[in-house]
Amino acid sequence: MIKKITTFFLALSCLFLFAVPAFAHVIVRPNQVGIAVTQDFLVNVPNEKDNPIVSVRLLIPDVLSSVVPYVAQGWTITTKTSGSGDNTTVSEIDWSGGSIPVGQAEELGFQAQVPAKPTTLNWKAYQTYSDGTVVSWDVNPDTMKNLSDEQQDQLADKENKGEYSTTQVINDLTKPAMQKEDESHADKVAVLLAAAAFVMSGIAVVFAIKKN
Repeated sequence: MIKKITTFFLALSCLFLFAVPAFAHVIVRPNQVGIAVTQDFLVNVPNEKDNPIVSVRLLIPDVLSSVVPYVAQGWTITTKTSGSGDNTTVSEIDWSGGSIPVGQAEELGFQAQVPAKPTTLNWKAYQTYSDGTVVSWDVNPDTMKNLSDEQQDQLADKENKGEYSTTQVINDLTKPAMQKEDESHADKVAVLLAAAAFVMSGIAVVFAIKKN
């Protein structure tokens, strides 16, 4: 019996050890930000193939403004823009001339102003390998959910495609009315307790003086 249990757990351990994703994602973090903030974003680019990655292209959602890529050692950074002056918008950031070795990952960064209302930022990305292969992360996640595992594998292995990552922009400046009332009540209680403590300390001082 003990031997059977041991064999079972060994098999289960192997399952978790070797059941790794066949297709690692390009992910932009964080996955949630507050409205109207100037946010630092990180683009995590893993190399899941047998050749180095030599370029990365990220499409910038049109609701972002003041987009500024950070210096990335070993990479040449270019942007595609439209408009001029204060109306300039960045639609794409390209990193080229660098190299992400097989089995490794790189984090590339940029800063941007997010919109003042809740929305979803869709991050479509494209990575190019030294042999010319381009992997496209531009499939809607909802579309992927409706595909079978076999269809997803075919999309990844034959078409070099995968789902894009998203960032939720939330309104973190407002709180439910009940929560506000609870916080207000808690604040009042804290003030009353502090006042009571002050009065008690005063009484104690008076008694101490009289005693002496």
